[in-house]
Amino acid sequence: MEVLQQHLESGKIVIRNGWLMCPVCGKGKVLKLREDTTAYALPVYCRRCGQESIVNIEAPEPASDETSA
Repeated sequence: MEVLQQHLESGKIVIRNGWLMCPVCGKGKVLKLREDTTAYALPVYCRRCGQESIVNIEAPEPASDETSA
């Protein structure tokens, strides 16, 4: 019987020049993103390190012109 290892880690994703970088090695480009991209439980595979990760991508909150004073 094969036992699947499950590695759960929560952290921020890194985006460089519109590319989602591998959350494991930080060097491989795994997905091209647009400004309005959203995804939940999206599996991504890094060809550089060979790891598969599950990522959640949320659209950034719009900038507010109001001040907090």
